[in-house]
Amino acid sequence: MATSEYATTLATLRAQRAAQPLSILSLAEPITTSQLPAHAQTPSRISDTLSTATEADSSLPLTPATLTADLSHYKDLFSKLRFSYLEQVTKEKYLRSIVGDPPLLVSHEDNLALEEKLAVMKANLKQMKEDVDTLVGEMEERARDVAHAYEGVSEGLQILEEVPTEIQDLRAEVEQLQEEIKARRGQEQGSSDPRMQMSLAATEQALMEQKERNAEIDRQIAELQKQLPGKVREVEKMDRELTELERRRNESTRLAVEGRRRREEGGRDEMEELGRWNRASESVMKGLLWVEG
Repeated sequence: MATSEYATTLATLRAQRAAQPLSILSLAEPITTSQLPAHAQTPSRISDTLSTATEADSSLPLTPATLTADLSHYKDLFSKLRFSYLEQVTKEKYLRSIVGDPPLLVSHEDNLALEEKLAVMKANLKQMKEDVDTLVGEMEERARDVAHAYEGVSEGLQILEEVPTEIQDLRAEVEQLQEEIKARRGQEQGSSDPRMQMSLAATEQALMEQKERNAEIDRQIAELQKQLPGKVREVEKMDRELTELERRRNESTRLAVEGRRRREEGGRDEMEELGRWNRASESVMKGLLWVEG
């Protein structure tokens, strides 16, 4: 059901796209295919100017760069045509005014009136040009938006056209994976590991017990981590005590070696005398305090 609806939707989108093509493509077609008519009767200077229009290569692809180049070319072309036309019309009027019967004479007042009329027309033309430029800018902005939207729609339609093939490939891959899983399960059934023969309920129970053991281990690890700072301090304290004991041992060893050396040399043993004095002092103190030794 879903496949048929997808195909119907895709066919509807294709039909709508074919029924309503983008107008800008149709508008751009005459730019690349137009040719000047062969029966056009123009003066020599105008024909020379128009002959440059046939030099454009109509086989170029439609891109913003080519369209901009064509627009600049045609603007320059029509500017030259306008100049040639005004020149020819001015010459024609001048000749007619001279050879007419009676000749057409223009006074200074007529020139002033024409200049005033021309100034008004120039102001109106300038305003119209500004309006046209504004409209052209809005049209260009709108054309860019439409072009981006058209590209998005085209990409989306292409993706939609590729989706059915990708779905079929994924289904084939899923079926292949299912076959591999079935084959592996058949191999595992002959395995000597008893855990591979467990039922689903037994497997879930074993998994739960393993999770409980892991939780207990994690709890013990957390407890040991809490005790770790205290143990570290105890070890540091024992290291300090060990260092002090080693220092005392080295000092005692040094004194013992020094005393032995003095005894061997027949000298005076200060440590032994000090020990005798301490023992005598201890005996006197015990006698004074009536302490039994």
